[in-house]
Amino acid sequence: MNYLIHTASAMRIIMRKCRYSIHQCTRVMKLILILLITFQASALALAQQVTLNFKNAPITKVLRSIQMQTGYGYSMDGAEVKYAKPVTLNLKNATIEETLQSLFSNQPFNYKIDGKVIKITRKQTETAAITPVKIEKDGEVTGQVTDKDGKPLAGATVSVKDGSLGAVTDANGRFKITGAPANGTLVITMIGRETRQVNYKSNLIAPIVLLEVNAALKEVQIIAYGEVEKKFATSNIGSVSGEVISRQPVTNALMALQGRTPGLFIQQSSGLSTGSINVTVQGKNSISSGNTPFYVIDGVPYTPNSIRSLNVGVLLGPTSNLNFISPSDIESITILKDADATAIYGSRAANGAILITTKKGKPGQTKVNLNMQTGWSKVAKKQKLLNSAEYLEMRREAFRNNDNATPDVIDYDVNGAWDLNRDNDWQKELIGGTAQFQNLQASISGGTDRTQFLVGAGYIRETTVFSGDFSNIRGTVNFNINNISPNGKFRYFISGNYLSGLNRLPQADLTTNAVMLAPNAPKLYNPDGTVNWDIDPVDNITSRFWDNPVSGLLQTYRDKSNNLVANSNLSYELLPGLALKSSFGYNRLENNELATIPKIAVSPDQRPFFNGNGKYGNKSVTTWIIEPQLTFYKSYSFGTIDGIIGSTFQNTDNYVLMQEGMNYNSDAQLPDLNAAGTKTIINSTQAKYKYSAIFGRLSYRYKDRYILNFSARRDGSSRFGSENLFHNFYSVGGAWIFSEEDLFKKLLPLANFGKLRATYGTTGNDQIGDYSFYSLYGNYSVPVPYQGVVGLNPRGLANPFLQWEETRKLNFGVDLGFFDSRIMIRADYFRNRSSNQLLGKNLSLVTGFNGIRRNLPALVQNTGWEFTLDYTPVKGSNFTWSGSANITIPQNKLIRYDGLAESSDNNRFIIGESIGIVKVFQYEGVNPITGLYEFVTVKGELTSAPVDPTDKIRFLNLDPKWYGGFSNTVSFKGFDLDMFFQFSKQKAAIARFGNYPGANIGQQPKIVLNRWRKAGDVAEIQKVTTNFAEYFDPLNAAGSSDAAYGDATYVRLKNVSLSYRFNAGFIKKAHISNARIFVQGQNLLTITNYFGGVDPETQSAGSLGALRTFTIGTQLTF
Repeated sequence: MNYLIHTASAMRIIMRKCRYSIHQCTRVMKLILILLITFQASALALAQQVTLNFKNAPITKVLRSIQMQTGYGYSMDGAEVKYAKPVTLNLKNATIEETLQSLFSNQPFNYKIDGKVIKITRKQTETAAITPVKIEKDGEVTGQVTDKDGKPLAGATVSVKDGSLGAVTDANGRFKITGAPANGTLVITMIGRETRQVNYKSNLIAPIVLLEVNAALKEVQIIAYGEVEKKFATSNIGSVSGEVISRQPVTNALMALQGRTPGLFIQQSSGLSTGSINVTVQGKNSISSGNTPFYVIDGVPYTPNSIRSLNVGVLLGPTSNLNFISPSDIESITILKDADATAIYGSRAANGAILITTKKGKPGQTKVNLNMQTGWSKVAKKQKLLNSAEYLEMRREAFRNNDNATPDVIDYDVNGAWDLNRDNDWQKELIGGTAQFQNLQASISGGTDRTQFLVGAGYIRETTVFSGDFSNIRGTVNFNINNISPNGKFRYFISGNYLSGLNRLPQADLTTNAVMLAPNAPKLYNPDGTVNWDIDPVDNITSRFWDNPVSGLLQTYRDKSNNLVANSNLSYELLPGLALKSSFGYNRLENNELATIPKIAVSPDQRPFFNGNGKYGNKSVTTWIIEPQLTFYKSYSFGTIDGIIGSTFQNTDNYVLMQEGMNYNSDAQLPDLNAAGTKTIINSTQAKYKYSAIFGRLSYRYKDRYILNFSARRDGSSRFGSENLFHNFYSVGGAWIFSEEDLFKKLLPLANFGKLRATYGTTGNDQIGDYSFYSLYGNYSVPVPYQGVVGLNPRGLANPFLQWEETRKLNFGVDLGFFDSRIMIRADYFRNRSSNQLLGKNLSLVTGFNGIRRNLPALVQNTGWEFTLDYTPVKGSNFTWSGSANITIPQNKLIRYDGLAESSDNNRFIIGESIGIVKVFQYEGVNPITGLYEFVTVKGELTSAPVDPTDKIRFLNLDPKWYGGFSNTVSFKGFDLDMFFQFSKQKAAIARFGNYPGANIGQQPKIVLNRWRKAGDVAEIQKVTTNFAEYFDPLNAAGSSDAAYGDATYVRLKNVSLSYRFNAGFIKKAHISNARIFVQGQNLLTITNYFGGVDPETQSAGSLGALRTFTIGTQLTF
């Protein structure tokens, strides 16, 4: 078998971190501009695009067509024309250099561009010409591949078309293919270079030259129901490649998107990958009906909502279902933001759409790819807490401030029951462990031009920083086949991705214990290894350490998950440019949960009254979708028209069964519900969601500079009653590539690309839950039911007049490219207005109901600016430096809410402010006389007991003010270094006031040291006391005041990746075509003023923050 090199992509290199001031950032940008001028002084003389379609035409006719399109004349001796061969050429949007390379590739002429003239001379003899490709002997083809300057290109793939033979160019750009037919076509590919096809015969042919791809403009973007070249896109679209995702040691692909794309805000709730993740695209549009984007995996809708049915602990709350898609299987992720991009998806994409494309097989020799990675994670930063001496002094002071009260018998921390000299670092002991990470991936891929395939498998295992044998394991299998019939008319694509997971994480997040447990609490285990319950020696029964954190680790949890995503696409070309196609998608996501509390997990004095508890959950979500479509494409002299007409039929079934068992004979019986003495059904739900639609899109492109798109969709959703079952949505988008205008070229000679974009349209929202328009009933039972029959009681009033929420989206954008697109600038302004909000309306109690869900005339507006800068200051054969930066400046505002004053939302919202505000008391500090917190009332008076909600006279906006990220990539020979920073500016709740400091057993933040101790003290924390009557009101009010929120702004070194790719010649003897080793780091440094060492992203003192991770690994291709 011939082995094929898996060439590395050209590196992206990044700008230095501008972390000190705007002035310094400006200086850096000026330096970049100077470097760009220095390294790229050439103008855009070769940037015109040429479209040709000739068959056996005279060369002079082709040259005249080039002259008409580009203004390039030609100089050629008339006597030499007779030696020219007939030209058969089909090019579209090619540069002048590409055109000439193709035109003269099989001609006995040399050419040279001199100014605006193409000078053509005949080669002296064909045998004297440079002949990098020829038939050395029967069945053996040799040759050389170079760039346009004649420099050899190593690592290019050369294969025989319609076959499996191929080779890879060596350091001198040369290749040899053995066993090739006497004549045929070579296909030459190389990452970062344009693919070429060269015919070869027994005679000699011209050199093979691969031109660089202008990646910024030639990149193809995935859109709804298709793809578009980035240059011609009218929409506001963001994308992240699989290569970027692979540089980050994450198990949820959403975490690899943080800070990468403007307009996309992602925030994790926990340092564990199984935690929930908040995702919004261009802000929150709906007040109460869901703001989740629409997820599509290879054309199949995917539910992002948590699949868990049990809620048995901090770690086991809602989770992101993207955990069930392996990041290693992803080719790219596309984010659709404006109406032009999302309207064709209708109501499902009111909050944007995230399209996930998995990896596919590619033509070429069969390749085996292996990726092996292992790593370790630790808590990035400890919270600042009291030591034992400080803690005990606070507790004793609390008793003194309560009329010198004597500690009670249960005050073990200060009454002598616990060692007063013990000083435990519970953060080190409970969450100071090392989490392990293993990721193994393997795939086989290859194929011919007509058929390509890929088969892969993966294994991911991660543990926690908690002590104990806890892990989350996932195994994946995926495949896809793509085939084109010999006549090119029939195509089919089939793919499948299956994941099986076993989650055995603990039920409790020990971070809560680590920051709340008294520093002199007893040891966790006895000398013999048993759990230390600290039994009172007086009665030898009572546990003095009933909240031993080990009890949480003894409560077991098991979650078995399965996820299958399957997709099939069939198409047939009825006529040239007209194709009938259909896609069939299927997704089933299911899990089986078991959460138990055995007897050994409770203190001995409670075991006589407890016989075990088990909760059992089964949940599944099954979706199928069929989308028949008719696509068409036609190119005319006046422009290009393409479009699509289709329909959607989607069905989703949700099933939930939650049960609880109690009173078991032994802990060994807990996994078996049938062994329970008492069984209870907590929840049993079956719901069906049906969705259908017809849609269409029409695109027109004139002279490749004027672009117009129009799309429309009519949606039908089972979530609305018969009165409003259907709704229409539409969008229109346009773009003007003004860089193609002669005036622009004269005014901005350094710019090679410029495009203005504008889009407007409507989308809807049906994220209101199933059966919302029905009058629903639930089971109702009493201690002595009538004749033993369980009754029904109404849960809500029917409303068949529920309507769709509607969002009108407006977007303006500009794209600019300078110095052959080495600098690309993109700016967008968006305004999204969401009306007809689905909200609760209060009703009189005489109706028997508190309210009814209905559409109300409320209007939410999201506006903002998005900026992106991509740059490549240095691009050489051995050294490259490139980078990217983006920032989003959003604003959310409630424009209208009729009847707000009379609604229950009156205490939540304010007209003219964000829907993300929180109303709070106005904090005035600690009264130096009383030592208690004080607040300003609605009357302007000071009090320590404000009234809720009357005295909540202030509000805070918790929305991010701005967010984004910036990266730098440096490549030197075989080394690649990539650094990525993420940042966010916002406010968040802080644990400033502690957890009832001094009033009971419990650790406190370090700020408690600055507390009030005597009259006249100016302090941050009120006096500590065990008198709850005096303490309770001001402390609770402080937690709901403006002082309970602080600055959560941060800049985080999110990822660093360093890799080395071995020289092809060095590894050839081991039959390895590509070998790469790498080191990665995640969450390495966080710069923030957020309170007390708490993670500014997860924003909770009681939950695990983002972990600092290091991994090492290798990638091999055979």
